[in-house]
Amino acid sequence: MKNVLSKVALAALAVGGVTGVNSAAHAQTPPPPTIQPMNGAPEIRDGEQRFKVRGRLQYDVYSNEWDAGVDSPLVSPSVDAEDGSRSYVRRAFLGVQGRFSDNWRYKVDFVLNPGASGDDATTGDAAVAVDDAYLEYAGDFFSVVIGENNVTAPLEDRTSSLDIPFLERSSIINAYGYGRAAGVAGLVTGANWMAAIGVYGDSLNNSDSNFANSEQTSISGRFTWAPIFETSPDGVTLLHLGVSARQRYNGDDALFRYRPRPLNGRGSRWVESSSGSATQDDLSYGFEVAGQWNAFGFTGEYITLEGETPAGVQVESDGYYVDLTWSLTGEARSYRGNQGSFGPVVPHNPVTEGGWGHWGLIARYDFIDLSDIDAGTARGEQTAYAFGVNWVPIDHVRFMLNYASTEMDRVVNTFPVAPGISAPDAEADVISLRTQFDF
Repeated sequence: MKNVLSKVALAALAVGGVTGVNSAAHAQTPPPPTIQPMNGAPEIRDGEQRFKVRGRLQYDVYSNEWDAGVDSPLVSPSVDAEDGSRSYVRRAFLGVQGRFSDNWRYKVDFVLNPGASGDDATTGDAAVAVDDAYLEYAGDFFSVVIGENNVTAPLEDRTSSLDIPFLERSSIINAYGYGRAAGVAGLVTGANWMAAIGVYGDSLNNSDSNFANSEQTSISGRFTWAPIFETSPDGVTLLHLGVSARQRYNGDDALFRYRPRPLNGRGSRWVESSSGSATQDDLSYGFEVAGQWNAFGFTGEYITLEGETPAGVQVESDGYYVDLTWSLTGEARSYRGNQGSFGPVVPHNPVTEGGWGHWGLIARYDFIDLSDIDAGTARGEQTAYAFGVNWVPIDHVRFMLNYASTEMDRVVNTFPVAPGISAPDAEADVISLRTQFDF
């Protein structure tokens, strides 16, 4: 009996030993990296580490027609010369994003300009420029971002160019110099709110060849809250409220000018602040509101700006826009409550599954007032109306058709036309078609 028990015990030990060795060997061998689909492209995952190549392409074709508004040969001929049709790459990005751990994250995007003829990234004429380029530490309810970013920007600028309803952003966002810059920003967030503050220098795309001078600096902040934010199988019910502010100092960099282009256009800046009214510092603050009720949505922002020239002259300007969106196929815009921004519209029934994809109608009213600028012959007001149709056949692919009419009214009569005729107002009509994809 003892022999039998001994044999059973030895067998059990042997099995246990082998099992233990196998278990130990298995525990010491980490699982192989996996590849997961993520936002249109594969993402490599290895434990907490992640890595993904990302990119986008926006190809535009547009027709532009200018009307100077004054029947006189003395009106600048360069205005009529901007009539015509063109095609170009509006944006081409290639970059990477990932994580070293669950908390330490990074993102780097480069802007590729196939038609660039120079190396000045600040004017869009560089073959390669940088977009996002930052390191982030993300906690459970807070985040710290270091590098080129726009964490504290107003709603429209904070929403990706992939997801804004129109081809271009509003006049106030473009004219008041919002965008990315190098700096440090901190955020605290909840499910339906966020608060952020940042301290910034100049953009990484600006030249740093003169180290004897000081670059521009700014401090900015933003707070958003969605008192209504509900999701259901039928869609999204949302009310978004937000405020933002920014104080800028030019340092030894160029003075600040405010120069909107015609809405959705690439033409001349007919209404603008001149070099004589350029400011050395400015303060802007804005208010934002947005809503979504299933397929219907609206967005509006108002921003006012106050600045001072080196001669001590005060400069004031303000503007706003209102967008309306309607999904004919029933989709709602996605919303990120902890970022205070909108994401893409994802079709319920993509064409790959026999559906129509997402079809949406959009409308915009846009206004900026530069008439209170105290100097310059090009000061005035700019009013624009825009309409469009968006089609998203599958996620990450979008086709956009926009029509925009911009009225530009100068205060000062800059051409010697017949007596009694007011300043030569201009109008630009732009029809644009965009093909876009991202991964």
